[in-house]
Amino acid sequence: MTTVLLVVVCLLAVGLFLQIGAQVELFEQVKQIRGYLDMEDKPTPVELGSLEGASPSRFGLPAVLDQAGQAMVLFVSNKCETCRNLASALRGGAVPPSMWVVVVPVTGDGSEFVTEFELHGERVLLDEGEKIVNSIGLDLTPVALHIAEGKLTRAHTVPTIRQMYAAVPVAYSFSLTGKR
Repeated sequence: MTTVLLVVVCLLAVGLFLQIGAQVELFEQVKQIRGYLDMEDKPTPVELGSLEGASPSRFGLPAVLDQAGQAMVLFVSNKCETCRNLASALRGGAVPPSMWVVVVPVTGDGSEFVTEFELHGERVLLDEGEKIVNSIGLDLTPVALHIAEGKLTRAHTVPTIRQMYAAVPVAYSFSLTGKR
């Protein structure tokens, strides 16, 4: 009886050892695949072309951004899953002071999206009729548009919540006289 029990325990130990080894190998393979396919949460630059250096109000963004020392405008749509994750992180008005959010309604009017994620406040805009994104020429979301000294400087995709918060400028100031 003791011998049978010892054999069963040894077989279970060997089985457990093989399972742990297989799981370690699986994690290593997933890590290699992610590295190979470049699926890390790296933002991809979005070309602004001739729009670089333009005033944000030219595209329908608030005129106060024309005096922004540093700011970021985050474009999210109501049908993008990554956008929904980002909006969830901003739920209830948790929009950092140097960030503006533009909700682009792909279907419907976007008010359900704004209500669902409680995106209310003066720095949350609803791009009705897609006027802002069409004037800029954006055809993807989520995208961060950076503004420095009242001018468009760069744009990039925002693949994760971590990248969204990493992209938010620390300094945020408005100058009414044009001087800082």
